[in-house]
Amino acid sequence: MALLLTLLGALGACSSGGYNNGKPDGSNKPRNGGLDLSDPDPDPLDLQAPSDLAALSDLQRPSDLASPVDMSVPADLAMSSDMAGGIISGGPCFGSPMGATALRVHWYGSGGRATVAYDVHGLPDKSRGKVGVYGFGTGFTPQWVDTGLGPGGLELNSSDFIDIEISTAGLSRISNVTIALFGRSYSTGSSGSFTWQTILGIDGTATNSISNATPYAWYPGDATTSIRPGDAGILIRVKAGPSSNSLSVNKLEICMLAS
Repeated sequence: MALLLTLLGALGACSSGGYNNGKPDGSNKPRNGGLDLSDPDPDPLDLQAPSDLAALSDLQRPSDLASPVDMSVPADLAMSSDMAGGIISGGPCFGSPMGATALRVHWYGSGGRATVAYDVHGLPDKSRGKVGVYGFGTGFTPQWVDTGLGPGGLELNSSDFIDIEISTAGLSRISNVTIALFGRSYSTGSSGSFTWQTILGIDGTATNSISNATPYAWYPGDATTSIRPGDAGILIRVKAGPSSNSLSVNKLEICMLAS
């Protein structure tokens, strides 16, 4: 009996190293020194993102992507004085984007008669600057027409012509000349054009380049080869051209780019 009691006591002592609530005794705490996630107050430093995952400074927008100051319009692209006409002092042209106004006139009506009025004279030599309308026959009177559909104008047809007297004295070089009319073809059935003649030859705008529709518009012609610099006695004769051979002309302008 005493022997049996001794054996039972030895077995009870061995059970202290068994499982406790389904876990090995002493397993509530890790033995490898790691973080215990069951700890209600873990060390906050262990939960921070590592410093090498923070935003890198070299991912920021580099300064060389900013708008450079040299993207502004360079000063040498501004319009030069030559593009504004150079020595021609008449200001911007109405009928051409290049040069300045050498001469501009308009016509007005009085009692059915068309009378010329001078608006601008921008040539250096102002000793000449006359515009007149003349007929091929005797007893001619310039007619004022087209007051119903437009502002009205000088009737330029096969019976009359415009003479322009100017001087290019003081000009050593002419780069561009434009002769422009403000009006329309005075024909219900066709468009028109105009021609000009100087001592250097005859030239003109393309056939049917002037519409017969309203409103009035500017119609330019390149007369660069018809006008020479340093000429104190230039005469330009302007006539209506095909197809209509009839125009209503409200204004006439000569534009030059010269020096």
